[in-house]
Amino acid sequence: MVEEIIRKDDGYVAILTINRPDRRNALNADALFGIGDMLTDLKKDDNIRALVIQGAGEKVFSSGVDLSAAGQSVERTMEGLEYCLNSLIDYPYPIIAMIQGAAIGAGLDISVISDFRIASEKAKFGATLVKLGRIYYYTAIKRLMDLVGLMAAKEILLTGRLIEAKRAMELGLINQIVPHDELSNTTYSFARELAEENAPISMRATKMTIHKLLEHRKLDDQLESELKALAEEANSSEDGVEGVMAMLEKRKPNFKGK
Repeated sequence: MVEEIIRKDDGYVAILTINRPDRRNALNADALFGIGDMLTDLKKDDNIRALVIQGAGEKVFSSGVDLSAAGQSVERTMEGLEYCLNSLIDYPYPIIAMIQGAAIGAGLDISVISDFRIASEKAKFGATLVKLGRIYYYTAIKRLMDLVGLMAAKEILLTGRLIEAKRAMELGLINQIVPHDELSNTTYSFARELAEENAPISMRATKMTIHKLLEHRKLDDQLESELKALAEEANSSEDGVEGVMAMLEKRKPNFKGK
């Protein structure tokens, strides 16, 4: 049986690979729970001081959540997504997303949650749910806005277009662009620098301080309820259902505005 997520350790650095290249590294429930479980184990591992996340193959970091995965319910997949993202958010040491190709939807969100994003010149980024009649979840929208600002977030979210690496750099979405064949060496070298040259307690405390300061801009309960209702309205609409069916059937959706 193919492992959905592969962990490899390189000294003080752990490398997690999304290993579903035949599905464009789309994240099914098993992969999402696998990442969450590995992050839980890594939090207890004092020998690991930096984490690299990458996708298998040459073309795709992750194409997002795989809602068409055979034998896996949408409910379990979404539970896995929440578990995966929360585990990444709570990880105390630096996370580096190594983005060799497309990072779409949940793939984009994983890269946004990461502390650093190093991208190949061939990388692309997008949140394409408006083309499926659905809405990017409000917590992911907030993370994107916190990272790139209002105008750039609107460009990404409202167009649904794929953003080339150069444009992503201009928008502040990534830290660095490197030639495709130098991506691995550049990323692993940077991860080793963080893990070997910086004090682990200092990195952990710094990252926690940043997160605590961001919490002062947290959403209140009333606003969260309103945003959840907006998401539910869009995602359960006829257009929301039509968008997903059109994607699965590989055809253009017929949106009716209801």
